[in-house]
Amino acid sequence: MEKSIEIILMAASKQLRSSLSATLMNRFHSHGNEISMAVTSPLFDVLWDEYILWSLFVGVLTFGWLYHHSFAYRSIDGEKPPNVDGIKVGVFPKHNDDLKLEVAWTVLPFLLIIYLTYISWAPLDHVWAAPGSETRGDECLEGESSLNEFDADTGFVYSECFHVIEITGQQWFWSFDCNPDLDDESKRDFNLSSDLCAVSSQMVEGYGMQPVINLKEGETYLLVMESEDVTHAPWFLQLSTKEDVLQGQKTTMWLPMTEVGDSLILCTEYCGDAHSLMAAVVSVHS
Repeated sequence: MEKSIEIILMAASKQLRSSLSATLMNRFHSHGNEISMAVTSPLFDVLWDEYILWSLFVGVLTFGWLYHHSFAYRSIDGEKPPNVDGIKVGVFPKHNDDLKLEVAWTVLPFLLIIYLTYISWAPLDHVWAAPGSETRGDECLEGESSLNEFDADTGFVYSECFHVIEITGQQWFWSFDCNPDLDDESKRDFNLSSDLCAVSSQMVEGYGMQPVINLKEGETYLLVMESEDVTHAPWFLQLSTKEDVLQGQKTTMWLPMTEVGDSLILCTEYCGDAHSLMAAVVSVHS
């Protein structure tokens, strides 16, 4: 019975999680054909499910308690309620408390908050891991592959090495560079093959002609970003990740590609009149 309830709750949370992306993607077509949404980030899915389950548990406990007490301790017309507290006119009421209950009501929520904060660090550590770390490795040499390994329990993707690419934000479009000149972020002295990274464009319904960054499944990319004007923020819908792009300052974001598919990229930092049309596509092939 408990297992069945858990399965139902997990299914409900996944349906809720996908509803936002489905709303944004329902007009996302290429040459009249619906583009798949296979690029996902299980890391955030695991965290989402954890939060949903705890929210349901605390909600049922709290509102169940309130619902029970609303009926169990209600007064009845014409019936004199018992004076359980011994209240008398002109006499200060006696102090009636339960120290154990008060301590439990304070400590247990605090411990839950500490736990949720702790598990929430996992995506931050993973998304902002430093180059050269155990999670990401060093920049790939010519002919090397990231050899991504997916940990189903944690949602982490471990990489042997990574490839450096660049994205530039400008009102109101994105531009990609597979072989940027970035001395501080990359020591690469060769160009990535078109199989690893290529830039193209395609017509996207509702957004017009938009740039496409073509990446390879099983590879990890370090995305170095900068803006030429105002602040932007690329949101990779099916990767569940985004990062601010700032003028005069480089920011970075990891893109571990684990599945074949296409995903829309939107700007989530208001940047002017055509902000809602600032889009692009990331296409992952095998």
